[in-house]
Amino acid sequence: MDLLEKLKILADSAKYDASCSSSGSNRKNTANGIGNGSLAGICHSWGADGRCISLLKILFSNACIYDCKYCINRATNSVKRATFTPQEVADLTINFYKRNYIEGLFLSSAVIKSPDYTMEQLIRTVTILRNEYHFNGYIHCKSIPRL
Repeated sequence: MDLLEKLKILADSAKYDASCSSSGSNRKNTANGIGNGSLAGICHSWGADGRCISLLKILFSNACIYDCKYCINRATNSVKRATFTPQEVADLTINFYKRNYIEGLFLSSAVIKSPDYTMEQLIRTVTILRNEYHFNGYIHCKSIPRL
């Protein structure tokens, strides 16, 4: 599966992850306008100063080992599955940032293999961004609890 396909799947799955952001916009550009609101995985949140912040909102994976009945990503639900690598998420984030699409990353995940393994992957992603790419932008990374 190519990176764009993963992005489409995991950005769509992320819209169910509760946050203080807007996503899922499908607003097209107008003749006299600039830009549109339909870029995959871009959502908006607001800073304490009221400023709108664009974030790449994605799941690391939607392939969950658990079967929580309320969750769209539960193991028994028939949805298309995908999982990023830490390097893929870091590269997407940096490339979107360099193009001025985003100011930060909102990263969550279904539980893959185990809660500890999933957290290791998320931490590896953030480590690449901070230490290898020297990304000082906003990162919201959800923690994965043990059940």
